[in-house]
Amino acid sequence: MEIKPLDKDTIIAEACCGSGYRILGRESELTEQERTILRAAKIKAEWLKKMMPKGLSAQIAYEDEGAVGFIEYMPIELSNFYEGKDLYIVNCMVAPHTPPFPDPSQRKRIPGCGSALVQAMIEDVKGKCKGIVTPLGFAYTEDMVAFFARFAFEEFENEGLKMLIRRFGPVQLPSAVCLEEKYKYEPVQGKVVVDVFWSSICPIVGPWTIFNIREVCEEFGDKVIVNDICIDDPEVLLKYGISLWSKAFFNGKPAEFWGPPEKEEIRDKLEEALEVR
Repeated sequence: MEIKPLDKDTIIAEACCGSGYRILGRESELTEQERTILRAAKIKAEWLKKMMPKGLSAQIAYEDEGAVGFIEYMPIELSNFYEGKDLYIVNCMVAPHTPPFPDPSQRKRIPGCGSALVQAMIEDVKGKCKGIVTPLGFAYTEDMVAFFARFAFEEFENEGLKMLIRRFGPVQLPSAVCLEEKYKYEPVQGKVVVDVFWSSICPIVGPWTIFNIREVCEEFGDKVIVNDICIDDPEVLLKYGISLWSKAFFNGKPAEFWGPPEKEEIRDKLEEALEVR
């Protein structure tokens, strides 16, 4: 296994969200789902290119078959959802232990992959900041607390925010950005209005979601209007007060999806909204 930093040669592999091993190099024979992931990855790659000069970085793990995992991190000052200084924050981590959604295949675990990624990140940033924080939510492992404890991360709570932190010295704890939701549904007579808020930070939760929603809505023709709103820009985020990377509303009602929605789930929501209309 080899760990490589994020650069022009590794950027698309990182943007594939851990699926690079089965997508890159075989574009002509991809499934529909894999093609969608690659389309989403290209949007994520453009976002990475914009963020890298500001300090975002990543470490990517490679095995013989290609990229198999990554850890992505950036100065907390770049985050739309957390406030802090002199800290780096982990955006996401994927390694062959718990595969990233929507890949259903249980890949063979590569011992030491996750540890190598975290150690490479620590070596990269320890002279640039006073500490690293990570949310508890992403699905690298079911016991993130125990895993990150191996690298001297500890739990903390500040103003209701629970995270893990690896300190390199005295540092002020971060806090969550509290956004007031200002989104207002604007009905259109005789139509179902689908408002989709999404971010490029996660190709699966963001672009993947908007691609699937757009394509399903097209099946219903002029009965449906889709408003596609990217919240990468902090000003757009503040305008609507959306506190998640991705959120969809069907006629003003938030759609409850577990993870990025499959087309059948979206179809069900649309049919339900059409009946209510």
